[in-house]
Amino acid sequence: MVIEGTQGTFLSLYHGTYPFVTSRDTTVAGIISEVGVSPRLVTDIILVFKAYVTRVGAGELPGELSMEEVIARGWAERGTVTGRPRRAAPFNMDLAKRAVMLNRPTQIAITKFDALFPGARGKRRWSDLPVEARRWVENIGEELRVPITLIGTGEDSMDMIDLRREVMSP
Repeated sequence: MVIEGTQGTFLSLYHGTYPFVTSRDTTVAGIISEVGVSPRLVTDIILVFKAYVTRVGAGELPGELSMEEVIARGWAERGTVTGRPRRAAPFNMDLAKRAVMLNRPTQIAITKFDALFPGARGKRRWSDLPVEARRWVENIGEELRVPITLIGTGEDSMDMIDLRREVMSP
């Protein structure tokens, strides 16, 4: 069984930055309770991080970049419902650690990796990533103490490095 939650941990009604939250709990515990699944039946939790942080509308965004810098980095996005520009900031380890603490994932997926490391675009094997990109993934995994198993490297659904099947090697 696969259950997909939506919205980030920090939009959670209970754990988010109130009043800039949604109307429900967006943590794993909240999601599985809403679909009526016993926590004892959950064997894997994949926490998804974008390679950088975004937010639509008001609310705290530590490390927020100017819109000019966001555009220059190729991180410009718009909200899917409202069409409003998303604000952006570099990956935030403190927020990531809190999200890990609240959700207790067994694995981590990272999306938009190619926006952070253009040389990673379309790559499907760990060994094909630039050295600095591999180092970034390794550092994040060590800091969070959770294996990073999926790395999205492009818009195509096949642009994915699946480390559950591949051994990370230099």
